[in-house]
Amino acid sequence: MKRLLALVAVLSLPLALPASAAEDEPYPEYTGPEFVALYDYAVENLLPGLEYQDTRYSITGDEALDARIWEVAFSRGYVLRPLASRKMATARGVPMQPPVAPAWLGLEAEARAAGMRFIVSSAYRSPAAQRAQFLSKLEGTSDAAINAALNWWSIPGTSKHHGGYALDFRYADGTFAEFSHTPDYAWLAASNFAIPKRYGLIPSYPDGVGSQGPRPEPWEFVWVGTDLIRCGLPQDLGLSVDGPVAALVAEIERCPGGAGPAAVPEWLMG
Repeated sequence: MKRLLALVAVLSLPLALPASAAEDEPYPEYTGPEFVALYDYAVENLLPGLEYQDTRYSITGDEALDARIWEVAFSRGYVLRPLASRKMATARGVPMQPPVAPAWLGLEAEARAAGMRFIVSSAYRSPAAQRAQFLSKLEGTSDAAINAALNWWSIPGTSKHHGGYALDFRYADGTFAEFSHTPDYAWLAASNFAIPKRYGLIPSYPDGVGSQGPRPEPWEFVWVGTDLIRCGLPQDLGLSVDGPVAALVAEIERCPGGAGPAAVPEWLMG
């Protein structure tokens, strides 16, 4: 502690800035589970215009069958998701949360300049619309039939689309299933999704994550904002400091610069 207080004067010297200040630096890389953790943190702490709900919606109208569908869904990793609580913006006629619209239009412009032609086919989706989508894939009452439908569609109340921060990409004349095999997806996924990151977008259901509900969905991306992607999740450095040094520690903890351990000046850890 005495050494830290004695070194307060050092703060006037040039220091490596936190990641939030290094706007020209490449974005950090993340694994599948780390992408999921970013979205979960954003929903719980950062994203506006959401309200939480604990409703188990009716799906088929058959109480016993619905209970079984919910049981199977939860066992796969589906969870209740928040609902949008404010008016949606629109981009190319598709409703989505206000901060997502300019992000998509910016990504779209860069994609078109690069010769890519994917579109957003869906963003905000109500529980009622989700119910219709799920029922369109449900072909029976067995667990096998339920799981087959859950491979493709969430049940109402469990879709990230309910919040308006999720985007589905595909070709206008194509299918979701083929999207991962297109040049457009390769362009999006290059260098750990470097281009979408610049617009605050990350993969929603990435590879390498078990029990996340649906199978990996390469066509679905979620908006969390560029600051969180650049900073990573907050970290507790376990330091007890006072005075001006405390502000530096707080900023490093808020913005460690990715999923790895925060880069802390050696003198601060001494």
